Amino acid sequence: MSSNLNFYKNKVADIWPNDQEISKEFIFYLKEGLNLKDTRIYIDKDYLLSNEEQKAIEEFISHKKNGIPLDYILKKSFFYGNEFLVDERVLIPRPETELLVDYINNLNFLNDIKILDAGTGSGCIGISIAIHNPSIQVYGLDYSAKSIEVANANKNYFELNNFSLIHSDWLSSIKDGSIDIIVSNPPYVDSEDKHLRDLIHEPISALVASEGGLGDFKVISNQASLKLEKGGMLIFEHGYQQASDVSDIMRENGFNNIESFKDHQSHLRITKGII
Repeated sequence: MSSNLNFYKNKVADIWPNDQEISKEFIFYLKEGLNLKDTRIYIDKDYLLSNEEQKAIEEFISHKKNGIPLDYILKKSFFYGNEFLVDERVLIPRPETELLVDYINNLNFLNDIKILDAGTGSGCIGISIAIHNPSIQVYGLDYSAKSIEVANANKNYFELNNFSLIHSDWLSSIKDGSIDIIVSNPPYVDSEDKHLRDLIHEPISALVASEGGLGDFKVISNQASLKLEKGGMLIFEHGYQQASDVSDIMRENGFNNIESFKDHQSHLRITKGII
């Protein structure tokens, strides 16, 4: 027997009473997952759902009971004005990471410049740079073969000729002095951080770093000092309390003109330096 949409709206409200976030996610799922129009969602409340639609909504409810993020349920995430494939092989892109892309895209490039996105994950950073700068070459590097699979699917979706993927343990396979800009949003969460309890569905290797969250900054900074051309730039996204530590790490590895930039919450989130 087919149920109407109002039945499921009430069901969601009963399971999560007074939870506005779940209610918003459910409406978003109806639009993005089932392609239902606003008139059907808000006006035609007696609309009878097909068996496939009912099954999809039941799966949404089951996934949310298990704490699965909406982006993983939809298998897509919106970043820098575009839609990217995401699933549990990669991190869900965060809005603050768009500031990192913005900084790069607002630079004046020469046509033969080479940019490396170290720890590319879904490829959202490198691909967003490549889309906006079709005349330059962008590389997306990751140690995880599963991440490379997702990034490659996104590359193919956007039909990019100026974005290439590299499977590597950080910068170990990159030729010395061959890159102009290295951009990275590496793992930077301390293994004891309480926020990890809310991130159980995201790949832990893409979140947690050694040495209180600073280990990968040290590795990348050390390697980048060799892989960058003279005058090349290294730019990191980092935790909101890590700007000073990241600046010190970059300085210890020979970087100069180090600057940190704030996100929309006025937290220092991005730090860059020149070698």
